[in-house]
Amino acid sequence: MQLALNLNVQVKDGTLVLTDPAGKTVTFSKEQTVQKKVSMITLGELCSLPKHQLATGFGFQSRTSYYDTRNAVLTGAPADLLPKRTGPHTPSKRTKELEARIIRRRFETDCNMYEIADDLTQLGFSVSARLVAQVLADYGLAKKNGCHPRHCPPDSWPKRRSKSSTAPASHTHASSPGMTSSMTSPPSWSTA
Repeated sequence: MQLALNLNVQVKDGTLVLTDPAGKTVTFSKEQTVQKKVSMITLGELCSLPKHQLATGFGFQSRTSYYDTRNAVLTGAPADLLPKRTGPHTPSKRTKELEARIIRRRFETDCNMYEIADDLTQLGFSVSARLVAQVLADYGLAKKNGCHPRHCPPDSWPKRRSKSSTAPASHTHASSPGMTSSMTSPPSWSTA
C-alpha cells in the first residue's frame, strides 16, 4: 500500500497538532509523550528538515535529544519511550530523627562535625561530616573558627602581620647585605 500525505505539523503549548489540507486535525496532548516521540522520528526519517529544528519544534532541547529518541524508537524497547522519573531516586539520608540526633549531640558534647559523624555512624546511621555540617549550619549551630568579615565589625577582624616580620631568616634573599655563603657565621665588617 502506498500513501501520499500532506500534513501540517504544529506544536502548540506542548500539544502536537496534525492538520491535513482539508482542515481535519488530529491532536495529541502533552501527556502523550510516546506519540510525540514517534511522530517526531517518523517525520525526521521521511523529510529533510534539520534535526535540531525538528527537535525544537516538538519541544525537545537539542539535536542530541532527537538522536536519543530516534535510538529508543527504532531499536529500543517500548519502555524506553516512557518519561523518566526526575529527581532523587533514593530517599534522603537527612531525616528529622537524624537532625534531632545531630543537634542533641552538639548540645550534649563539645564534639566537632567529624566526631559527631563518627558517633552517628557507630550508631548505624549513614552520615557524612558534610551532612552534619549542613544540618548544624542550617540551625545556626556550626562552630566558627573566627568571625566572618560580613558579620563582624572591621575592628574585630584578625590583624595581619607584615611580611618582614613573618619571613624566617632562611628564606631571605642571599644577596641581602650581611649574608654569607655559610649562613652560620656572623657578617664580618672590615674597617680599614
